[in-house]
Amino acid sequence: MMKFMRTVATLILSVLPFAVAAAQEIRDLDITAVLSEDGSARITQVWDVTVVEGTEWYIPIGNLGKMTVSDLTVSENGQRFISEGTSWDVHRTIDEKRGRCGIVPTKDGVEICWGQGSLGPHVWTASFTVTGLVQKLNDADAFNFMFVNPGLAAPPKHAKVTIVNNTGSEKWTSDNTKVWGFGTLGEINVVDGSVVMETEGPMGSGESMIAMVRFDSGMFSPTLSRDMDFETMKSTAMEGSQYEDDKGEWILFLFALLFFIIPIGALVYVLIASVLGYKYRKSLFGTSKIKGWFREAPLDDNLPASYYILSKAGRFGTSDYSKNLIGAYFLKWLLEGRVRAQAEGKNGKRVNLVFTDSVADIPEDSAERTLYDMALDAAGENRILETDEFQKWSTKYAQRVMNFPKKVLAEGKSFLKRKNFLKTDTAATPEGMADLVHVVEFKNFLNDYTLIPERSSSEVGLWKSYLIYGQIFGIASKVAEEFKKLYPAEFATVEQTIGAPLSRNIIVLDSLSRNSYTGAVNRVAGYKAGSFKGGGGHISFGGGGGFSGGGFGGGSR
Repeated sequence: MMKFMRTVATLILSVLPFAVAAAQEIRDLDITAVLSEDGSARITQVWDVTVVEGTEWYIPIGNLGKMTVSDLTVSENGQRFISEGTSWDVHRTIDEKRGRCGIVPTKDGVEICWGQGSLGPHVWTASFTVTGLVQKLNDADAFNFMFVNPGLAAPPKHAKVTIVNNTGSEKWTSDNTKVWGFGTLGEINVVDGSVVMETEGPMGSGESMIAMVRFDSGMFSPTLSRDMDFETMKSTAMEGSQYEDDKGEWILFLFALLFFIIPIGALVYVLIASVLGYKYRKSLFGTSKIKGWFREAPLDDNLPASYYILSKAGRFGTSDYSKNLIGAYFLKWLLEGRVRAQAEGKNGKRVNLVFTDSVADIPEDSAERTLYDMALDAAGENRILETDEFQKWSTKYAQRVMNFPKKVLAEGKSFLKRKNFLKTDTAATPEGMADLVHVVEFKNFLNDYTLIPERSSSEVGLWKSYLIYGQIFGIASKVAEEFKKLYPAEFATVEQTIGAPLSRNIIVLDSLSRNSYTGAVNRVAGYKAGSFKGGGGHISFGGGGGFSGGGFGGGSR
């Protein structure tokens, strides 16, 4: 009996580490498509994965029309798999599929398949030929092809598609080759004669990689053709995309023109209303003039909800608190001990942030966790976010930084909807108005703190919230000065806790927040200027309709 128990215990212990640590994972997906003169492509995929279930790996490739997929080869560790052509049988054991690959025809395409051989980590190289990928249009040679499917067994942590010229024709340049990308966050550009499309961070489960490329007529001799102009293909793909078109330039021009010819009376109205204090949306607060004070963090101390209301509060929409958000969360982590300050240099004017492991209580799907993961990625392996390091990271991953305030807005709106505080995006329910007004009143309170005669002992315990919200309001330095003046002992305790001068940290974090967000906005704006015309730049998260290839799903089964 004891021998049996030891055997069972040994088996459990042997599989427990794998069972606990293992998860379906696609660490990297590197795809190279070599295009030939006839428009065919030899596509090679390198999958760096961990599998925890199933007997085979499969990838659906549909929407093929007259295109074909053939000549599948798969290898691992230099060992080439046995090809079964189109006779692949999915109803076999993992041992029966080991070292073998094949193709399963479907109603609109194929599935390429190969045996996983075993559970655990693998690096597979799969290659196949797609005929007719580039097709001749009336005025160009082009394709719109999905290279990475949404709904994979696990979303890739990184993916890259390199499209190579093997036509023997002229070198691809930004003049003769126009590129657009859809389906995820990243960039697509013509680089050294090739088209390179790459994600800027881990993909989501519903994200894909679609590349649309237009070549000048005559650069290929395609075997397939379509009776359509490229603009037709382009207009279909652009629906729902974030690319800006020439119409956008006209709209901006007309807007600027109208701005300068707005009647003087309207301008005077706006100025007088602002000076007199009638500057808030009555639909949100029940009044357009808010003069009162509120002493505590509003809306149950929910930062996203307060940010949402601040963003929607103004009648004239002139305030933008997005540039303050990053600094507010960084200051929050500093005061909570999630990061600690580390002075750099002899005079300590440069401050680094050292990350701890205290993130277990931050929900993984929250905006705060998104920012934490971005900052930690920027910090690198040493988990020290050095001065200017996040600003450089924000320039490289500009779209992710720009999406952060949007996620905070969505989170705040969801909270307010659950509370039944909102009827529409900019109109509150009757019960909501009484609470929403506290956001503006709290800002008034912090702004007018020196004018308030009476003090409360409870204010000392609220100073962390005062500082965090002060950062969002753009007055954190002022709030800190008042804290130091009125409560010097408590101020010294806070500085001792964070390990660095508080006022200096606020200045550093405010600069980091503004510069990082502004740099990201400027970079995206620079790319958008030429993105609609195919000059490369950021991939559009939406759009891409009318694509060939691809499908939904894939991975272990």
